[in-house]
Amino acid sequence: MTRARHAALCMMLAAALSGGCTLLAPPGAEPDKEMLTAIPSELPARPRRDATLLVFPPEANAIYDTALMAYVDQPGRIAYFSRTEWAARPSQMLRGLLLRTLDRSGYVGAVVTPPYAGRIGCALRTEITAFEQDFTTEPPAFHLALRVSLIPAGDGAGVTTREVELREPLAERTAHGGAAAANAAIAKALKEVAEFVHAHAS
Repeated sequence: MTRARHAALCMMLAAALSGGCTLLAPPGAEPDKEMLTAIPSELPARPRRDATLLVFPPEANAIYDTALMAYVDQPGRIAYFSRTEWAARPSQMLRGLLLRTLDRSGYVGAVVTPPYAGRIGCALRTEITAFEQDFTTEPPAFHLALRVSLIPAGDGAGVTTREVELREPLAERTAHGGAAAANAAIAKALKEVAEFVHAHAS
């Protein structure tokens, strides 16, 4: 066998072995996914307001407008878990929970979403201003803050705004523990939002 042919065979063997290793290498592990699913288990009975409520999709501070799961381990420092994510952006998941809560509450005549061309009594805007696991406190807690604004239709009345802020303790110092605390906080926050709507919807 000539030296050139021997070298060529060695190169082919190396390429084959390299390709085999690539095929046998395990794929990168997908991050675990967590969901927001909680709504208030019950709401106080209230007389229905004869109003149609237009609910805009929730918005979020840019830090939380992502499926990445945020946490704080030093004051003022936001980081994200590498092996666990939200199944969707928190604002997307909050949208469905907000609509279900307001519809089930029976506090207004109807709950609608854009685009809607009919007559409305008022519109609700929601913004997530904090949505993170806070490990700088003891015990660690999930920090949730929402800004909700009720905007009357027509002229004359001003916008009514409320800040809803909760800290739900974590049962365990893990991403999953944070997700469980987030669900508990969301259910409590949605109850406050529904009560706010009932108090100020026209």
